[in-house]
Amino acid sequence: MSGYFGIAQSRCSADSPADKLDTQFVVSGGSVKMPVGAFLLVRKNGAIGAIRLTNVDPGLEGRSTYESYFQGNGSGSFMNGDIVHQTGDLNLKPVKGIGRLAFQTGQDRARIGKWSFRFDTPSLMAMWPYRGDQHDYGYEFAPTSACDISEVDVHDKRLRWFRFDPNAAVTLSLADLPK
Repeated sequence: MSGYFGIAQSRCSADSPADKLDTQFVVSGGSVKMPVGAFLLVRKNGAIGAIRLTNVDPGLEGRSTYESYFQGNGSGSFMNGDIVHQTGDLNLKPVKGIGRLAFQTGQDRARIGKWSFRFDTPSLMAMWPYRGDQHDYGYEFAPTSACDISEVDVHDKRLRWFRFDPNAAVTLSLADLPK
C-alpha cells in the first residue's frame, strides 16, 4: 500500500522484516523511537492514551502522520463512546537559531487527547510534554504489537511500562510484545 508521502508504510511493521528498525521500539535517552503501525500506550493518573505512526517520510524535512486515542475515565477501553480519536501530521523543518535559542518552525507536536508530545524526528517521540527541561512528569509508556485499536489490551500483565529515564536504552521487537 502506498503511503501518504509516497512511502509504502501504512501496514503493520511486524509484517515487513526488510528494515530491522521497522520491527522495533527503542526506548532510549528519554525518547521512544516508534515503528510505523504499532501502538504505543501512554498513561498518567488513571487516564490512558494510544498513539501510532501511520506513515513516515524521514527526508530533509521529516514528515509523518499519526493517529491517537485517549480515554480519561479509567476503564482502559478504547472501544467506548467516550474516547477522543485524533489524527495529525508532523512536519519537522530545519531548526532555526543557536543553542538554547533554537526553535522548530514546523509542526513537531502530536496530540493524544489533552496531552501533547514533541517529536525530534518523524518517528522519535519525547517522553516529556513540555519544551525545555527534560524531567519525569509522571507519564508511563508501553510499546505494543497491536496494529488496530481493537487489539489493544491495556490490562495485559505482559506490558512493559517505562518512565522517563535519560539513561535507559531498551530495544523491543514487535514479535515479542503483547497487543
